[in-house]
Amino acid sequence: MIPKSVGAYSEVSRQLLLQSSPSADALVQTDLAAVLATAVDLAVLNGSGAGGQPLGIIGTAGIGGVTGTSIAYAGILEFQSDTAGGNALFDASGYVTTPVIAALLKARVKFTSTASPIWEGKLLEGSVDGYRAMASLQVPTGDILFGDFSKVILAQWGVLQVEVNPFANFQAGIIGIRAMYSVDVGVRYAAAFSLATSVT
Repeated sequence: MIPKSVGAYSEVSRQLLLQSSPSADALVQTDLAAVLATAVDLAVLNGSGAGGQPLGIIGTAGIGGVTGTSIAYAGILEFQSDTAGGNALFDASGYVTTPVIAALLKARVKFTSTASPIWEGKLLEGSVDGYRAMASLQVPTGDILFGDFSKVILAQWGVLQVEVNPFANFQAGIIGIRAMYSVDVGVRYAAAFSLATSVT
């Protein structure tokens, strides 16, 4: 793995800092850190591996695949049998998909004419067949990813750096705030993951 850096930048006025409580610069720093965390989350799940971006789980060679068309309970079980076939079904495994697909799975039942939704619990964080399930906008539209996310290495070089430039626009009293983070992603066991695309 090699460092791949992501950054975010914002500016605030001197007047805003004088007038604000709580401190505007602290709010901006928190927002910048959240932007970088979202970017890293996207890179872990679906990084392209090109243009300075890490290669995420979805693009990693050797992960399993499940047919997503008209997915039902049998398809959900196929994720588990797929990873088990690679000797990589671990107790810490879980499902991650989009909120739209999570809602679809909440509306579908495991067994006909019963109150047995495939996705149980809250829309953004629930469970599917005893495994943790989460919904995120970082997952590509129509995808479900299953696996043990502890089998992914997020390498960091240094820490999240937040720096302030009090002279971003000296004449206008504008202060620049920059956040930078250097990371890379490595999937330890590709067989621990299985993906369904174009889920309907």
